[in-house]
Amino acid sequence: MDVERYVVLLEDAAVSSAPNLLWRAAGVRSAFPAELDATALAPNEASLLPALGVAIARCDPDQASALSRCGGPVRLVQAERRFRALVHADESNPGVAAAWQASAAATVAPHWSLPLADTFFATWGLQAVGALASRYSGHGVALAVLDTGLDFTHPDFAGRGVMRHSFVAGLPPDDETGHGTFCAGVACGPLQPHNAPRYGVAPDADLFVARVLDAHAGGSDADVLAGIDWAVRHRCAVISMSFGNPVAVGDSYPQLYEAVAARALAAGSLLIAPAGNQSQRPDNIAPVEHPANCPSIVVVGAVDHELCVAPFSNGGLNPDGGGVSLVAPGLGIFSAAPRPDLYQTASGTSMATPFVAGVAALFAQADPLARGAALRARLLAACLPLPDPARDIGAGLVQAPQ
Repeated sequence: MDVERYVVLLEDAAVSSAPNLLWRAAGVRSAFPAELDATALAPNEASLLPALGVAIARCDPDQASALSRCGGPVRLVQAERRFRALVHADESNPGVAAAWQASAAATVAPHWSLPLADTFFATWGLQAVGALASRYSGHGVALAVLDTGLDFTHPDFAGRGVMRHSFVAGLPPDDETGHGTFCAGVACGPLQPHNAPRYGVAPDADLFVARVLDAHAGGSDADVLAGIDWAVRHRCAVISMSFGNPVAVGDSYPQLYEAVAARALAAGSLLIAPAGNQSQRPDNIAPVEHPANCPSIVVVGAVDHELCVAPFSNGGLNPDGGGVSLVAPGLGIFSAAPRPDLYQTASGTSMATPFVAGVAALFAQADPLARGAALRARLLAACLPLPDPARDIGAGLVQAPQ
């Protein structure tokens, strides 16, 4: 019989007794992360993710059915699903290390005018979210980027203490696609980059990099959930996740990810994810993607240089958590790239998401007591209202604390 990986959502009270439960119900041996790695499970093995109350089990369908019949301590059993990074395909442009130099050298004005543009000193996205005027830098705040990893030899990150782990079997945490390096750069790139304008929101945040996507920027439930659990156990106040999967109009949020996000929120970790890039505005608006379409996850849409909704940005068409929470710059965004390019521009709600993660780190530094739901409330309350419908922009444009 075929063997595959399943995700088992447990009741909170069942986590400590899960090894006995899984063994008695289905003959599955399990252990906690230090003992059994979810990336290298043998048949009839499971890895427990204690911070989330989840087990990743490698077993056959009969064993999965036996687990689902347990009831009580087992809330849900489902075969793992896949994700992919959310880059708008027509807008990715690696190898633009010196393109910014064509902009005029000018001081950053306290009040910008539209359309916004990159300058010699800073990207238009940093101007839009108010990061340049903020007195905060993310110092002392743990921020996790769950993605394709990072180029740790990049001159803007070399020598920086970065906690790292790969949850993709057989692959190191080093970035191959550029997506993870881009997102980490926007969230917390340095105050003074090697040879570029400033592009990072929270340069002094403590960076945690979990590789959960493969060389093709795709990933699975098991790897993603293991990465979230790792970040929560390391007390990351902010977890940036720039990936997703399309859903249909009328679909509800996934129970598994809502339970995980709610438990992370209760533990003080705020999950931030992109709305998706499937829209073709104005005629075709797609709904917010999975897993962002959960009530306990901050959902990020994208805006352009004039602070209008980007044509690809998905909208809040579905009820029960399927709305957009807020928006951030997502068109023509400049950030880091793996060697040899060093820098790149790209567009997508994937690019907008780390702006919000970086700003969340600034709010977390501003108030050390603001974690979880309190941090989310501060983030949403500070947004700049925009004229587009709330369906598309939520509370508005994310704004850094001053």
